[in-house]
Amino acid sequence: MNRVHVAAILALLTALAPALPSYTGYSGAPGTTGTCAGQCHGSGTGTIHVVGFPAAYELGQSYVISVFKQSGSSISNFNASVRVGTGSQTAGTITAGYRTATYSTGSEPNGMHLSSNDQDSSTFSWQAPDTAVGDVKLYVAGHQGNEGGPNTVVVLTSSPMTGVSEGARRPLGLMLALKPTVAADRVEVRLSVPAASRPSLRVVDRGGRLVARINVPESAQSIVWRPLDCEGERLAAGTYLVILQENGERLVRKLVLE
Repeated sequence: MNRVHVAAILALLTALAPALPSYTGYSGAPGTTGTCAGQCHGSGTGTIHVVGFPAAYELGQSYVISVFKQSGSSISNFNASVRVGTGSQTAGTITAGYRTATYSTGSEPNGMHLSSNDQDSSTFSWQAPDTAVGDVKLYVAGHQGNEGGPNTVVVLTSSPMTGVSEGARRPLGLMLALKPTVAADRVEVRLSVPAASRPSLRVVDRGGRLVARINVPESAQSIVWRPLDCEGERLAAGTYLVILQENGERLVRKLVLE
C-alpha cells in the first residue's frame, strides 16, 4: 500500500472518528472518566443548552429534558447521568426519547447519549426517585461539530419538593416559611438569610419552569406577595415551588394556589 492510499485511509478515519455515539461514560459525573463525550480536544464557538430539569422535583414524577444546540454546529454526541448529591449513586431513572438512547457502563449504569451523530435537538425523560434522597445533580457533557468543535459541560441541581432541600443538614442561616401554604390571593413569605447576603427568591411550576421572581428588600423578614407571574398576570391554580437561594444553599417550599 503506497503513501497516498495510507493518507486517504487516515483522512477517512479522522472524518469518521469524532463524537461517535459509542462514546459512553463521559458525562463528567463523579466516578466517570471525564467529559470526552465526543472529542477531548474541542475548541471553537457554540453552546449546548439543557432545559426541563426541574429546580425542585416531586418524588416519582417524570420530567422531559431537552438537549439542543443554542448556537454553532450540530451536537455530534453527549453523555448524561443523574446522581445523588455530589456522589456516584444514580438518582432516579432516565429513559430514551427523541434521538437518544441509554447506555450502561461501570461508571454510569444509567447513562444517556445520542442514538446517532450530528443532531440539533434531542430529548429524554428522567423519573425522580420514589424515596427522599436530598439534592440530585444532572451532569451533561457534549461536543459539537468535528474535532475542532467546542465542548460544553452542564451541571444542574434539583432539590426535593417535599418542602425542604437541606437533606441531612439545614443550610446555615436560612429560613423560609409560607403562610398560608394553600392560598387564593396573598401569601406571606417569611425568611431569614445571613447579614449582607443577596438572596434570590423564585417561583417555579411543577415542571421546574420559572414563573415569577419575588423581590427581597434588604433586611426583609416578611414579604406579602401577590401570586403574579413575570408578566404581571395572576398565576393559574395549581402547585408551585418557592425557592430561596443564597451562596449555593437553597430552601424549597410548596405552595398551592386555588
